[in-house]
Amino acid sequence: MTVQVPSKQLAAISEVLSELGAEIENLGSALCRDPDVVARHMHELQAIDLIAQKQRSLASIFAEGFADCAIDAVGLEALRKKISVLPTGNPANH
Repeated sequence: MTVQVPSKQLAAISEVLSELGAEIENLGSALCRDPDVVARHMHELQAIDLIAQKQRSLASIFAEGFADCAIDAVGLEALRKKISVLPTGNPANH
């Protein structure tokens, strides 16, 4: 079953995802200012960065209305693979 989501709603979702990505990135940056935190929690800080990257990638996909070209442009291979198997029904090219 395919659900058509109005573009205004996709834009709103994209905006929220972008904001969350920026907030997560700011949190990671703040934590990285403390050398002790960096020394003890490098893997966790890298995970925070990856979460922010995924948020930004998802935001761009929503902003483009799930266009195949937006999915193809995702820089994170694992995320791109997960998303590319879903039927988008929107082969729009940019």
